[in-house]
Amino acid sequence: MLVVLIQKEGQMYEIQKDVPLPTKRVKHDYPYEQLEVGESFVVSGVGMNSLCNLNRVKGRKYGRKFVCRKDGEGIRIWRVE
Repeated sequence: MLVVLIQKEGQMYEIQKDVPLPTKRVKHDYPYEQLEVGESFVVSGVGMNSLCNLNRVKGRKYGRKFVCRKDGEGIRIWRVE
């Protein structure tokens, strides 16, 4: 493995070559497609920002609108349109 140290704007960076790319991220299979307006489900162990982004993606894919809010120890996702 080749390592080069570079300093830029007072910050040190270590540039490495031949570091393997991590495997694909885990695909979460939530029931977006099955939700009717007013129905919801709870997810735990995932960040709010990740779920809000996923809501946007799934909303565009299915032509629907989803929202998420904290709910106890998890995050609840509702279909609103």
